[in-house]
Amino acid sequence: MDNVSVNRVRVTIHGMDYTLKGTAPTSHLNSVANTVDKMMTEISSTSTYMDERRVAVLTALNLADELERLKQEYQELLSLLDDKTRGDGSP
Repeated sequence: MDNVSVNRVRVTIHGMDYTLKGTAPTSHLNSVANTVDKMMTEISSTSTYMDERRVAVLTALNLADELERLKQEYQELLSLLDDKTRGDGSP
C-alpha cells in the first residue's frame, strides 16, 4: 500500500465550515477554498435574490468555464511549442 499522506484542513466557505481532506498541501487546499468562497461572495453580493444552491451552481459554472478556457489555452500553447520544436513555426 502506498504511503500517501492525507492532509486535513478546516475552511469556511460562504459562512459554512468544512473539513477538506486531500493529498495536496494544506496551503493548496486553503487556496482552493478561498477561491470558491470569494467567488460565492461576489456572486451573492450582486444577486441577493439567489438562494445558496443557485449561488453554488453559478459558482461551479463559472469555475468550470474558467477551467475549460485554461485547457484550451494550454492545448494551443502545446501546439505552438510542438510546431516550434518541429521547425514548422515561424520565428
